[in-house]
Order: sequence, then structure tokens, then C-alpha cells
Amino acid sequence: MQTMQQALPAESVDLVSTQELKSAWLRAEPVEFGDPVLAHTSLPFHETYFPLGFPLTIATNSTDVLDAAAQSWGTFSKLFDTEPIRMQIGVTTSSSSECPPPPACRVRDHLTTNIADGENFAICDHAQGYSLVWVTTATLQHRDYFRYFFLDSSAMCCIAARYATGIHAGCVALGGAGLLLCGDSGAGKSTLSYACARAGFTYVSDDGSYLVHNRDDRLVVGNSSQVRFRPSARNLFPELRSCTVMRRAGFGKPSVEMATGVHPSLETSNTAVIRHIVFLNRNVQNQELAVFPTGAARLYMLQRVHCMPYLGSLHTQAIDRLLQVDAFELRYNQLDWAVERLELLAREGK
Repeated sequence: MQTMQQALPAESVDLVSTQELKSAWLRAEPVEFGDPVLAHTSLPFHETYFPLGFPLTIATNSTDVLDAAAQSWGTFSKLFDTEPIRMQIGVTTSSSSECPPPPACRVRDHLTTNIADGENFAICDHAQGYSLVWVTTATLQHRDYFRYFFLDSSAMCCIAARYATGIHAGCVALGGAGLLLCGDSGAGKSTLSYACARAGFTYVSDDGSYLVHNRDDRLVVGNSSQVRFRPSARNLFPELRSCTVMRRAGFGKPSVEMATGVHPSLETSNTAVIRHIVFLNRNVQNQELAVFPTGAARLYMLQRVHCMPYLGSLHTQAIDRLLQVDAFELRYNQLDWAVERLELLAREGK
């Protein structure tokens, strides 16, 4: 990314009075209209990124925004020739240094809004592939908050609406066979995904997988550069004991985050072709791999689509293509056994 000078935050300009307009007209002088709603704020800094491999362009008046975007998506390269998602991110001055509250998210038809307060909000128009974001200088000081609630959220929301179906699932692969690990929060998706990666699987995602549209190969993309765990995972993996327990973006449940790049022995990929779907059920008495009803798996995936109705038929078609593969329920109480059972499934298909 090219080096640029930091821009000044945007400032609103009151409307010109009637008398001032008349005087300027009589003197044949040019008039610079007011802009109280920041409709014409200059956004001189531009950059293109590829979150999950999809092109996205940002225009902004702050290089801090571009630095944050590079932190979020700098490890991704272009994978798909889709129309770029456009984001315009304006920054206004704030005398406060306090972090805003978590935004409230609302969705209707082709619009998604994330509103923290009157100065910090994002509006995504999925029909246009466009997001408008306004934040304050105080919000940018809380970079994790800004990235999670406004930057990453807006980008993933647009991708999940237009180009891929989001599935609440981890993903690993072995020998070219991708396994989609599904389940509710706390089901163990991140723990099992990482345990598989330590055992020689290719790691793709911990709990956010995106099924790419308009393909026949059931291709899933994810963020393989990080894993996020519950704090209890530090009892399972010694390398996590030095990681700090934190709340993501300063809010939410306590978690431990680890960059996969710090462990060169881990094989990672941002993509996998799904061959099996596995629903996790841990802490049961009898360990086994059982058939999971396809209809129930479909409802699990459609529930997320129900919350993102734009292009709903396209999402449904993608899910139905995915469900042409078998779905299983992995019932287990020992992590090592679960990894070995998934290895057998990947290698032998049963």
C-alpha cells in the first residue's frame, strides 16, 4: 500500500444564508454551498483488498482506516472475479476518547444497518454492493472495535448477501476431502478444527465458512489465518497458555485468539471443496459417527439465510447443492478419538 499523508477528519459546513446567496449573485461571485450532512466530503484515499478472495474497494478520508483494513485482510489475495464491493468510510472529529456501545443490527430486504449512535454507523445496500460507514476519530482509536463491528462486519455482510452463503461451521480438509464441522456456539467447532490441524489436516476456518455461489464443486472459503477459542481450550493445547484471554472488540464472551502463522507446522488454506458435513455432539457417553438427517441440516443452514433475505433463492440453491453430500453426527467425549474418526471419514468416506 502506498504511503499517504493523514487526512483531516470531515467537518460539516452550515448552509449559506439567503442574504449571502443574494449578495454573491449580485456581485457575480462564485458560491460554495454549505454541506451540513457531509454529502460532498472528500474521500481521497483509495485501496483495494480481497477479504476471503473477493475484491473490495475502500474510499476514505483517513489513512487509519486503510491501516485497519490491511490488518484485517492483508493476508488475502484475489480468488474470484466478482464485481468489487464498494465501501466509503468517512471519519469525523470527536472530542471524546470513549468507545461507542456495540451497534444494533437490523436487516430488511436489501439493506443492513449497524448503528452504535448518531455518529457511528454503517449502512449496507446489497443491491448496489455498497456500504456507507461513518465513524469518529475516537472510534478509530479503538481499532479492534472498529474492525469487528464496522469494517469486517460490513464486508462479510456484503459478501454473504451477494457472493456466498455464510454457514456457522468450521472447516478442515484431508487428502482433498473437505469436512464442514457444524454446530451451535460452544459445540466445539474451533477446538476440533484446530486439533485436526495439529494432526495433519489442512485448516480452513474455525466457525465462519462461506459457500461460494454459482459453482458445482461445493467450494467453501474461510479465514485460515486465525483461530478463536473459548478460554477452556488452554487446558487442551499447551501453546495457548501464553495467550491472553480477551473479549473480542472489547465486548462479548471471553476468548483466546491465535494467529496460525506463528506455527509453521500447521498447513492452512482459505478454500476447501466439501465432501462431508459433520454436526458435532460432544460430552456423550457412547462415541460414534451416525447419520444426520439431511432435512435437519437444511434447516440449520436456512436459519442463517432467513436473517439475510436478499437473493434468498440463490442461497437456498447453494445449500441444496451442498446437501447432495452426506451429513453425519459425530458423537464423542474424547478429542483424540474424534480426530481419528474424522480422518477415517475423510480417507474412506465412512
